[in-house]
Amino acid sequence: MGKLMILIWISILGLNSLFKLNQFDKDASGNHINAASKQTVLTVSFDDHLDNYGFITQIDSAKSCAECHDDLLDDENVHSPAKKDCQRCHISVGDEHPRENIEDFTLKAEVPDLCYECHDPKNEEEFVHDPTQKGECLTCHDIHNSPNLYLVKSDPVSTLCYECHELEIPENNMVHGAVSDGECIGCHNPHQADNKSFMKSSNLGRLCRSCHKDIRKQLKKEYLHKPFKKECFSCHSGHSSKEAHLTELPTKELCFSCHEETRDSIQNASVVHGVMNETESCLKCHSPHASTEKNILKAAEKEVCLSCHDTRITSDSSSVKAIGPQLKEGNTIHGAIIEEGCTVCHKAHASEEHTLLSMAFPVEKYTEATVENFDLCFSCHDQQLFEAPVTKTATNFRNMDQNLHYVHIHGEKGRNCNLCHDVHGAENKYLIKESTQYGNWLMPIEFEHTDKGGSCLTGCHDKYSYERIVVLPDSLKLSE
Repeated sequence: MGKLMILIWISILGLNSLFKLNQFDKDASGNHINAASKQTVLTVSFDDHLDNYGFITQIDSAKSCAECHDDLLDDENVHSPAKKDCQRCHISVGDEHPRENIEDFTLKAEVPDLCYECHDPKNEEEFVHDPTQKGECLTCHDIHNSPNLYLVKSDPVSTLCYECHELEIPENNMVHGAVSDGECIGCHNPHQADNKSFMKSSNLGRLCRSCHKDIRKQLKKEYLHKPFKKECFSCHSGHSSKEAHLTELPTKELCFSCHEETRDSIQNASVVHGVMNETESCLKCHSPHASTEKNILKAAEKEVCLSCHDTRITSDSSSVKAIGPQLKEGNTIHGAIIEEGCTVCHKAHASEEHTLLSMAFPVEKYTEATVENFDLCFSCHDQQLFEAPVTKTATNFRNMDQNLHYVHIHGEKGRNCNLCHDVHGAENKYLIKESTQYGNWLMPIEFEHTDKGGSCLTGCHDKYSYERIVVLPDSLKLSE
């Protein structure tokens, strides 16, 4: 029975040379040696694997091989067959072992067929990486052990990638964090993919957001930039860029590549918003990804405008007064601003009108009183305000039914509205100014409001009063 089991064991392992064991002597340690050459044949004694009944117990080939080849198993990541059984891949050719070469053993099959005994072939999708297609697994992977995941030969993995793929990054460029970390496989599948460039997902936005989790939260906002919904690479480079945020072009150029109508309006307009001359002009007001506000503004419209116009803005050619203080609590604020915001009167980018107005409004203190000159005002106000000498409905600034707006503004030398009114906000009711500029003279306006009308005293005239409602004395009241 013992001899039968020996024959079975020999047959399974294919070690035909064991039939020659009776030709071998033993050294002092009990190892088999060739009687003629005196070379050790087996590093583990055959007798050590016989049980008490003469049966051969299973040989742990990995353990046996590791007694000499421990350098193949000492890294952090060890190929699973190498941990368990070297004979999953290697078989003896029956020659004496060990010798100075490795011809004592051969592989059970050639690579990649040997690899495919455990690993599914990675060549079924539309795009297959060339080393994978050719079955050159060992180009990238160590066969026994490696300090790197997946038994990859190099860390970072980009070291391997760059052996075939050239990625030129100009000096001083901004570099994508995944690239600088050498994590090519964070975005690219190393074996195969159904997407060009071996991208891991056809939804590139989702792929980017797998790392950029702060950006992912913005998808929940009400207003989304169309490119942000679809593909990050519409605006950003995947590897490097000379621009901040890895954009393909400088911010303004990038925006204009889609928003051509805005570019054209700026190029052809006589008045351009000063912020448009800045490098990242668009991002001053707009979020590039998403917002809770219309037009993907970074905040509510008035808040965005006042982030600059809360203080006076001066340049070599002009000066824009501070609007924020006029809109403070306690002031009377123009209803258009309260209800519609700043862009109901001003254009955000460029205009043919002064101060970026959306419609005509005179610059001069005196101008011809035509509706066309005051289009902006009459987009909301009744034009009878200065066309009708007598009215009881067009305006509250009247003495009984005498239209006092008409008195001030009719004819070829009509007074501009902004002589008396501040168009944004003022301490007085009806947006009446405290003073108005006449050349170098800051002329005071002493306005008093009453329930029935009011009074005004300026440098233009003496104190005049007006009453919209006249209360008749009892003697003139009709009896019931």
